Amino acid sequence: MTQPKRALVLGCGAVAGGAWSIAALQAVSKQLNWNPADADILVGTSVGAVLAALLASGVSLERLIAAQNNEPQQGCYWNHATDSGGKLPPWPQWTFSGPALFKKALNREVSLLTGICGILPRGRTDMSGFVRLIQSASAGDLWPETRQAGQKKLWLMAVDAKTAERRAIGRQADDFTQVPLSRAVCASYAVPGCCPPVNIQGNTYLDGGIVSPASADLLVNEDVDEVIIIAPMASRWPGKSGSVFNAVERYARKGMTRIVDREEAMLRAAGKRVIRIEPNEDDLHAFGWNLLDPARRQGVFDTALLTTPATVAQAIAMA
Repeated sequence: MTQPKRALVLGCGAVAGGAWSIAALQAVSKQLNWNPADADILVGTSVGAVLAALLASGVSLERLIAAQNNEPQQGCYWNHATDSGGKLPPWPQWTFSGPALFKKALNREVSLLTGICGILPRGRTDMSGFVRLIQSASAGDLWPETRQAGQKKLWLMAVDAKTAERRAIGRQADDFTQVPLSRAVCASYAVPGCCPPVNIQGNTYLDGGIVSPASADLLVNEDVDEVIIIAPMASRWPGKSGSVFNAVERYARKGMTRIVDREEAMLRAAGKRVIRIEPNEDDLHAFGWNLLDPARRQGVFDTALLTTPATVAQAIAMA
């Protein structure tokens, strides 16, 4: 049976979102009898950019699963306890991440969430673990050859700290030679208040998730039949929030869910089949309010192994 032309969108979600996404990918792979690395277009945002870059570079889904189970795997070097920066980021710099974004929010040019992200301090998390991980998988920090040949596409989403414009790094041919793959990943993962902004070709970039948790709308005019959206920061059925900290997390999640709603509607209006996968109430209970906390990662992954088969089956049925 001929597979449809598929795009795979991997959204933001930090440590917890990455663990959940890997479990979701396993369920997708089994139920569609399909290798996620075979996607015609891979779009990654923040931790989704990490996973997209690894898949595109030849790191198998099995290796990602083994890494979540703390099984050492060649070509996937990552210390879960330290490489993501720990439960709390180091004390940030006393400068804003992107003050121009706050001005745009006041003028209603961007969302309030984007504006608030702009006035968070510049993060100081050591990104060397991310660089080492990508370099270990990408043959010297090079973009995957299949993408360079135009057979497949890898887009890593970041946001210009001055203009709030999204940049799909990898969409332009010169990105392959001018932007090292690990630098593109770090730009996509430049979480305000946590990770440092990244300079690329004279422009400063922040985490792509501050504008969209998925950026699936960029696929509206692409030649694909089906779009699989794995969105850890969206949830149509989040359940009760509980604590004050969880309530804040749910508030941000509600806004991001609305963005994914709009992007899904745009894709469907363009004639694309959309399989949208997001965490349920049990998953969010495992996430907790601090998605950066590596101590919760294993619990998130183990929970997702139980929940995502049904979640994926429902998403396929609703597509």
